[in-house]
Amino acid sequence: MNVFQMLRLPDLVSLLNLICGISSIAVAAQATIQAAISQTTAAHNGFVLALILLLIAAIADGADGYIARRFKGGELGEQLDSLADAVSFGVAPALLIYLQFGQINPLVGDPDPLVAVFPVFYAICGVLRLARFNSMASSKTGFEGLPITAGCVMLVTYMLLSEDLVKIDFLLALTLCLSILMVSSVNYPKIRNVRILAFVASIFGITMLLYLYNIEYMRIFSILPFILMLMYIFSPFFKVPLLSNLGSKEYRNKEFSARKEKQ
Repeated sequence: MNVFQMLRLPDLVSLLNLICGISSIAVAAQATIQAAISQTTAAHNGFVLALILLLIAAIADGADGYIARRFKGGELGEQLDSLADAVSFGVAPALLIYLQFGQINPLVGDPDPLVAVFPVFYAICGVLRLARFNSMASSKTGFEGLPITAGCVMLVTYMLLSEDLVKIDFLLALTLCLSILMVSSVNYPKIRNVRILAFVASIFGITMLLYLYNIEYMRIFSILPFILMLMYIFSPFFKVPLLSNLGSKEYRNKEFSARKEKQ
């Protein structure tokens, strides 16, 4: 069978995820060239756009799972989704960190070894995490290890903050911590609640719109998605109530039963 005939609607959304990841890498590479020839403003805007494209990829990654549950998925679904995630949330953020912070002058400057090693380690851990996920039976309640999408969004929301807040030392430490969490056995909750997913997507959407309107406003607003991601990262350790079942059919049935008993 022709591979294009095997594609279903969720697969097309996964491809959108992949396209955004590849586009992010291309935009960041172009920004690096612009920085080398002293086009500072264009380079700055280019790196921000590369980060925004990864947010779009994250929305697409969440959407393809929801669409796959609502509509029949194809044979390519799980494998295509993982391959897209490896590019968009593993390779792309690692390259962005290196391209933006790895060299003082991209053409003549010597690369900083740490800024090269930490992102590579992150990408390796991300791919290992995806491989483990594909080789194990899927759990309906949670993930073993931090999802690679969450790791990427954590890095992206941090790098979108004000330039005064983004420090390379903290970024490298954050990259290392996220890498370890991805390959750890820490249990992270699956958020299937449509209301919560829509709320998070709307926060990302507002961030993108502010990028088009005013980058400085976007940087201020980015504090909100950054805090949301911190809550998710720390949720297994501090028992942050994510209310992942709120609004689900099971939750509504329990709530209805409880009300009926009270009456």
